Amino acid sequence: MVKEFFKNEKMAIEQKVNEYFESLLSSQKDPLFYDFLTQLKEFILNLEAKRIHPVLLIAAFMGIVNPLYVQDQIDEIRKVAISVELLHNAHLIHDDLIDEDILRRNKPTFHVQLKEELKKIIDAKQISKNNEILAISYGEKMSVLGGSFAYLLGLDIIKASKFSEKLKLMAIKEYSEAMDYIIKGQIIEEYMYYHDITMSLEQYLSIAELLRARLFEKSSKIGAILAKGNLHYQIKPLSNAMLKIGQAHAIIDDILDLHEDIQNKKKKVIYILALQNTNEEESRILKEIYNKERVSQNDIKRVEKIFASTNAPVIAEHLAKNLIEQAKQDLKDIYPDLNKKQKIFFNEFSDFLFLRKI
Repeated sequence: MVKEFFKNEKMAIEQKVNEYFESLLSSQKDPLFYDFLTQLKEFILNLEAKRIHPVLLIAAFMGIVNPLYVQDQIDEIRKVAISVELLHNAHLIHDDLIDEDILRRNKPTFHVQLKEELKKIIDAKQISKNNEILAISYGEKMSVLGGSFAYLLGLDIIKASKFSEKLKLMAIKEYSEAMDYIIKGQIIEEYMYYHDITMSLEQYLSIAELLRARLFEKSSKIGAILAKGNLHYQIKPLSNAMLKIGQAHAIIDDILDLHEDIQNKKKKVIYILALQNTNEEESRILKEIYNKERVSQNDIKRVEKIFASTNAPVIAEHLAKNLIEQAKQDLKDIYPDLNKKQKIFFNEFSDFLFLRKI
């Protein structure tokens, strides 16, 4: 069921995103800002995006709302759902810029997309000898502004929705808190990286919660609030489940990205777990490799061998699985229970994330 639900809602969400940007563009009189919005639309409408967060919002809404009213409100909740997709993309724009990433979903990251667009223009006009530097600077600065603007667009979508003022205020509170968690998580992560502080497992899970799990939770919570869910008996256990699922998702991502993370000398969960079980010689090797300016393929193999000898990947997988099982228990605590299809969806979603099927 989960794959079918994602497929159908992903298509509906992308249609809503397209309609939303077309509406913004049609009302925009300034040609320069029009061009900027076109670039933002192009980045967000990448068809390889999974749209997990808006789908979670819609699923939570449909799981709690009276089934008799679903068809009357489905169009409006899909409009609201693109708010969390904009929030997520705002985070990606800033995160890609901070990490100096050049690709996102097999296309240029937003700052690279803008850089390349400007470079074509200034190369054609032969404006400057320092075209590359000028274009890079432009891409970076506009991405700072673009990410911030996308956050605000998401907020405006909730404010403009047709739900009651009380429900919208509650939803806006959750949206604002999601922004706060993400920015806080980015600050802490960058602080630790530049101060060369190796995270403890507790710190890793805390950052995974701030940067990943909280947006899972807030997306679902906004949907549940707009469905008029019971805060204590429905929304709280659903939120608890999504926090654990979000942390598990971060761990599985790091397991899948292990080779790339070693190459980029990122000290993620497997590094943290391995360090707890290495001997003196293995610790020395890890420190030596992670302090290199460039990591070779042989270095990567040596690190992977140390990780395997400490069972770190297996321990990480068990940690993720344990979080998923705890989340399923939280889902059982929801009362009144979720509507049947959405109850199945959230349980299947937990397993699909763990097995990385979507």
